[in-house]
Amino acid sequence: MFKWSLIFWISGFSLFGQTETNLIFDVHYGDAVQEWVAFPSLKKQGQFVAGYLYVLPQEGIVFHYHSSFHLGTSNEIVPDGIDTQELNRIRLGRAYNFKMARLLEEHRQKLQLPLQPQGFSYHYIVDEIQRRYLTGKILNSDREFDRAQVFLEKVYEKNPHYSGVELELAYCYNGIRRYDLTITLLTKALENDASQPLFYKELAFAFLNSGMVTMAEKTYQQCLEKTQDKGLKSEIGSSMAYYFYLQKKEEKFKEWRQVVDQNADTGSQYQLFMQQLERNWNNRPSHELKKM
Repeated sequence: MFKWSLIFWISGFSLFGQTETNLIFDVHYGDAVQEWVAFPSLKKQGQFVAGYLYVLPQEGIVFHYHSSFHLGTSNEIVPDGIDTQELNRIRLGRAYNFKMARLLEEHRQKLQLPLQPQGFSYHYIVDEIQRRYLTGKILNSDREFDRAQVFLEKVYEKNPHYSGVELELAYCYNGIRRYDLTITLLTKALENDASQPLFYKELAFAFLNSGMVTMAEKTYQQCLEKTQDKGLKSEIGSSMAYYFYLQKKEEKFKEWRQVVDQNADTGSQYQLFMQQLERNWNNRPSHELKKM
């Protein structure tokens, strides 16, 4: 008897399967950009959908549906054609994050898939560095930091000052709590361009979470000097005020609270947050006491 080798969970159902045509459901969506893939239908149990993955800079990594198929009695691919009930396009990410199978040439021919879907040339990203950067940036926004790191580091190796890569890589390193890597990266980045406020913001975050409070304050102050963005200033002020709130350092709390007062709109989330901290100063919730 043919032994199933894959456990695939989706929408509450389990699917066990490895077909004779070597469909292996072990591919993450970030690893198959500009390729044909398949995964179990979200609409019909026992059916699969075939489609193409590509990057839309303003949207993310997208699955574009082409057709459906099922597995025959000998686990062979049996084309079912177009199913109008299927979603034509899915933005993959946190809401739709499941393993898929990469479709090889033999699968493509059996499903009569073109080399690329019709109209894809409009979305095709020829430049490999750009494609890797955009993929890494999107994976960052999906909080897939470990996978984003792979793409962004490849871009950085080719061109360390490629537009946006240093900031995205710093965000990635902070996301995986490798603050030492952020500090090394952004120290070099600032030697090349000291005018970027967000470099200071991410660097200060790394200093703060490394226990280097004095360096964090100094770097946040540099960020405040480099930006006119009141939203960014309010975010920085509330972050540092919250840190000193947890440390019960009232004077430092008030110092950073002033940054919020000077920049945040009345009734904004930052102002409301500061008011909440002041109310709780002498009567702190138990979950906050654990952070101290």
